[in-house]
Amino acid sequence: MQAPPGAAQLSTRSASGWKAGVHANFLPLEVSVTRRDDFHATLTARQLGAAQLAYVDADAHRVTRTRTLSERSERAFLKLFWQVRGMSRIEQAGRCSDLAPGAWTFYDTSRPYSIDIDDASRFVVALLPLDACPDWEPLAANGLGQSFRSTGASRVALGSVLTALRDPQDYDAWSAETVCTSIANLMLVAARSASDARHSRVDAQLARARRYIASRIGDPELTPDAVAAELRVSRRTLYAWFEPVGQSPGAFIQQTRLDRCRQALLDAASRDKTITRIAFDNGFSDMAYFSRLFKAAYGAGPREYRRRSQSRNCTPGQLSSHPAASLPSRIERR
Repeated sequence: MQAPPGAAQLSTRSASGWKAGVHANFLPLEVSVTRRDDFHATLTARQLGAAQLAYVDADAHRVTRTRTLSERSERAFLKLFWQVRGMSRIEQAGRCSDLAPGAWTFYDTSRPYSIDIDDASRFVVALLPLDACPDWEPLAANGLGQSFRSTGASRVALGSVLTALRDPQDYDAWSAETVCTSIANLMLVAARSASDARHSRVDAQLARARRYIASRIGDPELTPDAVAAELRVSRRTLYAWFEPVGQSPGAFIQQTRLDRCRQALLDAASRDKTITRIAFDNGFSDMAYFSRLFKAAYGAGPREYRRRSQSRNCTPGQLSSHPAASLPSRIERR
């Protein structure tokens, strides 16, 4: 990239030279180069007010923002990262995501993170003060370590960064702030749109998992691992689908089995079925375990619950209003 007057440029074939360039144009980071004998990296960077923009071509390396380095910084930054060529992997806040060309991500420099860059990668970075982007704070708390697809807003923002990096004109303080605010706002639109779309996909996947569980509830071998295998997703992904509703897949399976058993105990059509048969039909294989769980959930053991439901002095509606019936947190979470 042809740099405008006043922009910083670096071309190096050494790990130490690249580390020095990263420190000078970004933040203090630990840098490790994969191939010390054949490494090459170039950088074009420009300061816009308190923000820093950069265009990078680099071979494989890893940068790490350790907890010690993040705690030493006096100011937190929002770091926007667009993958233009090659692949990268970001890890922050317990999440790890791969970035293919066209993808983008963001991270909070006040928290530890790492990025693994593949060979012949090209990426663009905008480093914006987080205190100047207050609307980003909820997303910065919940969206870290995720990869997002390119959208109209993110492409326009990327174009603005590239234009500012090439523009030979100087920017006064007001112009620099306006450009950076526009970039932050465009990316905020992109992030919110991606978040909404992701929530819609998660809702659909959660409904799919619940339907499958309901169809197999009588199988005593039904476990979160079995559900994940049938739906062809990882166990971690399955748990992520259930996370927004505050219930694990194992807890949902257990609660569904208990609800089915309770309904059968109240149903006149199931009056001739033994409690053992009802429990086994709904996936329980240990009667002592089933009885303990049922009593914890509904305030009475299954036999007593059925007896009361048939009593003239206590209607099923009264039974189902027992306080314990509305406390799923008392059900074992597995």
